[in-house]
Amino acid sequence: MADQRLRRPSVRLAIPVAALVLASCGGSDDPVVEESAAEAEAEAAAAVTTTVASAPTTTEAPATTEAPSTTVAEVNYAAAVVVVANASSVNGSAGRMSDILSAAGYTMGSATNSTEGQLGATKVYYATGDEAAQAVAESIVRVLGGAIELLQLPGVPPVESASLDGATVLIALGDDWADRNPTAATGG
Repeated sequence: MADQRLRRPSVRLAIPVAALVLASCGGSDDPVVEESAAEAEAEAAAAVTTTVASAPTTTEAPATTEAPSTTVAEVNYAAAVVVVANASSVNGSAGRMSDILSAAGYTMGSATNSTEGQLGATKVYYATGDEAAQAVAESIVRVLGGAIELLQLPGVPPVESASLDGATVLIALGDDWADRNPTAATGG
């Protein structure tokens, strides 16, 4: 009787193992499974045929697609006189910045000193209502990297002489741009 007990578990194990072996051989009584396998084989063959038969193609962008325009209006640098006032801790930096901007095409007035005290950040002022001065001031802000405060000139300009002698744009040069060349990176 001990022999029968040992054989029964092996017979019980043999039946499921045999079923798994037969199932893995691909035999199936289910027509849906056979149909799915046939469809998969047909799709694979079609994909191979399509891939092999396809020729290299050239793709062109549609004619109606255009990149958005990001042009900046041309600025007449001679339309406004620019004065640089030193508001930094670096002596003579206003004169050096005036020379740099003059070489870049701006019309420059005489460099001076600011009455705003020492500034960490440069400010650019323009004459109220003067579109040409505003355009020149905005172009200077772009040259200086765009993170510069742009303001309208107050009634009394913040310079030692209290006058800009006809200039309509004032740069209060802070420590951030003292003795730096903003045109060096742009090649100007």
